Amino acid sequence: MKLFRTGSSSTVNECQVSFGFLPAKSQILLCTASFLQKFIALDNSLCTLFATDARLQLYNIFKQNGTNIKTARQLRNAIYVNFLLTFNPGCAVS
Repeated sequence: MKLFRTGSSSTVNECQVSFGFLPAKSQILLCTASFLQKFIALDNSLCTLFATDARLQLYNIFKQNGTNIKTARQLRNAIYVNFLLTFNPGCAVS
C-alpha cells in the first residue's frame, strides 16, 4: 500500500489490475516455479540428487493452479487471468 500511498485496499486492488501488478504471494509462487524449472534442467550432479523433489514440488504448484499447466509461463498466465477475474467476474479474458 505504500507504493500507491493509500490505505484503501480497493484503490490498491484497482491500481494492481490497471498496472498489471500481481500480489506478492503470486509473484513468489512464479519465482519459485521458474527457479525449479531451471534447477531441474541443470546437468549438475549435485542438482540431479534433488531433481525428483524439485519435480514433485513443481508438479504440486502447477496442479494447484490448473489442470493443463506445464510451464512457469503457463502458470503466470493462469494466475494473471484468475487475478483479473477476481476483480471483474463478468470480464472475458483471453
